[in-house]
Amino acid sequence: MAAPPRTLQVLRECIRACMHATYECLSDNVQALYGGNFQNGNTSAAARAGGGMVSTNEKTTDFQLDIDPLLGVRSLSYWHKLISLMVSVIEDDRKHYAPVLNQFPQDINLGDLSAEMMWNFLAEDISVGLSQHYEAVMRRLVTQSLTAPSGTASQKRSTSAASGDQCGEITVTRLSKAKIKTSDYLNLCFRIKWFYNTYVRPSRRNTPEEVPEYPKWFEPLVMLWLSENDEVSENYLRNAYERDKRDGFQRSSEHALYSNSVVDVFTQLNQCFDVIRKLECPDHTIEANFMHQFAQTVEKVLLAYSESVQLDFPHFKNDTRIACILINNTQQLRVQLEKVYEAMEGEDFNLHDETREQLTELQVKLKDAVDTLVASFASEFEEDVQRNVLEMGRLLQRCNVSGSGGRSMEQMEADCENCLRPLMDYFELVLSAQANACEKTVLKRLLKELWKITMQNTEKFVVLPGVLDAKLAPAMGLTTPRGTASSKLIGGAQSLFSHVGHNVSASKLLQDFAGDSSTTNRGLTPYQCELLSSCLETIQVYFYAGGRGLKRSFLERSPELHNLQQALSLYSQSTDTLLKDFITSEVFAMEAISPDDACGYLNVQVEVFKHPGTGEYKVIVKVLSASDLGGVHISGVFRPFVEVYLFGPLLADRKRRFTTKSRSGTISPLFNETFVFYLSNRSDPEWYELQFIVKDYCFGRTDRLVSTSVLTLSQALDLGGSAPVRLPLTRRQTQLEAGWTVLRILSQRIATDEVAREFVRVKTDCCCYCTSVNAEDAYVTPSLSHSQLDAVSS
Repeated sequence: MAAPPRTLQVLRECIRACMHATYECLSDNVQALYGGNFQNGNTSAAARAGGGMVSTNEKTTDFQLDIDPLLGVRSLSYWHKLISLMVSVIEDDRKHYAPVLNQFPQDINLGDLSAEMMWNFLAEDISVGLSQHYEAVMRRLVTQSLTAPSGTASQKRSTSAASGDQCGEITVTRLSKAKIKTSDYLNLCFRIKWFYNTYVRPSRRNTPEEVPEYPKWFEPLVMLWLSENDEVSENYLRNAYERDKRDGFQRSSEHALYSNSVVDVFTQLNQCFDVIRKLECPDHTIEANFMHQFAQTVEKVLLAYSESVQLDFPHFKNDTRIACILINNTQQLRVQLEKVYEAMEGEDFNLHDETREQLTELQVKLKDAVDTLVASFASEFEEDVQRNVLEMGRLLQRCNVSGSGGRSMEQMEADCENCLRPLMDYFELVLSAQANACEKTVLKRLLKELWKITMQNTEKFVVLPGVLDAKLAPAMGLTTPRGTASSKLIGGAQSLFSHVGHNVSASKLLQDFAGDSSTTNRGLTPYQCELLSSCLETIQVYFYAGGRGLKRSFLERSPELHNLQQALSLYSQSTDTLLKDFITSEVFAMEAISPDDACGYLNVQVEVFKHPGTGEYKVIVKVLSASDLGGVHISGVFRPFVEVYLFGPLLADRKRRFTTKSRSGTISPLFNETFVFYLSNRSDPEWYELQFIVKDYCFGRTDRLVSTSVLTLSQALDLGGSAPVRLPLTRRQTQLEAGWTVLRILSQRIATDEVAREFVRVKTDCCCYCTSVNAEDAYVTPSLSHSQLDAVSS
């Protein structure tokens, strides 16, 4: 031989060949060798490999076959036995052969070399074996679903109900029905991890650290276990919740403000998380996949719990104790979720960005659920708050300034304290009880809702009393804008709304309302407005509670307080100023129009002239014709006519209304009538608008409103004024928040102000439900946009 091999190389090859032959012998004769070596009690090595295993009820006698009879592939017990045999060989090599073959101590460590080679041989076989096992499991699940597609849900429900009283009963899942025990996958994974950490990693201490491959072998099988855990956790949740419900949602401990079901749910979830943590997956990407699947389980379980609470809450919100516990339970879900998230975000774990977003969104959903529950619970106090706010309003009405000297600060403080006494006493009674029943976060949310209710009801019953409740609007066919002030419309003309289409004279209704407002619904005097502002500051201080209550920024910026303060600031303004503000706000409301909303068209011509000498304005309005009055089915005699109103400031002593003659039996009448309005030389045309109302003349009965449209003089000027304008007619008119507020303030003046009375009557008529002639078709449409003012040629 030119270059005989070195002794070290020969020894390595001999050891490798011997190890390969030994592994082949072990893998081919696992059952016989394992039975002879370990079944007689010699299981010390196998016992040492059980650290971290998931509990199982299988006995040793169940692992007798190397081939799984259900799946037709090597059973999981085969790999357990093979590892035990490998451990026995490695220990023998360390104890008996290593001391003899120690000629090259710096180059060969027989124990380490044996472990490394055995691991490499095992890795080749088990990666293929586990892949085949997973494929066989999926095939069996598909077969199972095809052979028994029905009855699964009912069996699942019956199993869930049966296990409700027996905490230890195992939940029947899709995998368990297929006789597949996913906990065995985790036990084998723990066994492999133990073998790698005990024998393989120490053998590689002199080489760079590498991520082992075994997590990839087990990833699909662990995912199966996590998927099954979805079903187990959801069933466990239902059972825990129903058991808690039967027990009356008792506190889980003396100092806890939540019940047992929350504790039980997170006990189950934390057990699952502990298993993932004990896996100590060295591949961070695969570990992140496990965490993502677990996060999905957490989301399903917590959302299911939240939905159960929201479904049951209406039945329990009358019971303060249970209602508070249910809200606390939902809040406790958020607290425990935060702890789970912090544990998942620890230094030992990595999360996908998608997982972080998912858990963050879940936290937001649970926060919204708490807010919904608190709002529902707070509604139980609204009636009492209304009663005390009404009492505050009555006491406020009694506070007047006698003489010309006014009242001192001490007298105002005394009046403020006297007005607030009923409301503050009620708050003390309610909040002292809730402070002991609600968690701190829940209590603050309840304070927010009470603050909103207090501000809304103060605006509704004290500042602008006699207002329609938003809850009644849908029943009356009304659609109000979203907002605090607008949702309560409709200025003191509540009677107008409730009698529309009932042949009751509008002037008679206004007189009735004026009589009522002169007694119980009187407007506030300047002193009373100042006193109410002082009361609001005191309520604000009460809810702030020296920093222990609501944040000052929340109180000062709340829209409810802003609307109330805006109403108070407008209270002392003149009718002309309010009309100007209203028309300015209505210009913006006209932008949200859809052409499809039109139920007919009105052709008019509007010209504005300024007198060169006096500076007065002359507005010439020519009503030409109407067309396509949609929704009108002629039954009997249909006699349409048009009312034209001019609204704006400085019109108290001027003509504000004209009416055309009626036309019979047509939905496209021709009018060709001209009217002239005069404006003061102190006015600006941009402050004015024209209201066109199409009505059906009814002899001996109230004329029925058919449709309406609005044209501001600024729009008419922009269009030139000389060409006819085609205005879309709508069934009803909508208003912005500022418009509703002005309407409500003006409604307090209808007893003494003719301009305010006429304006409120017309606007409430146009904003309410407009009936067609046959009273069958109803349309809810906005008013007019600039883009729809199509000028047509002569």
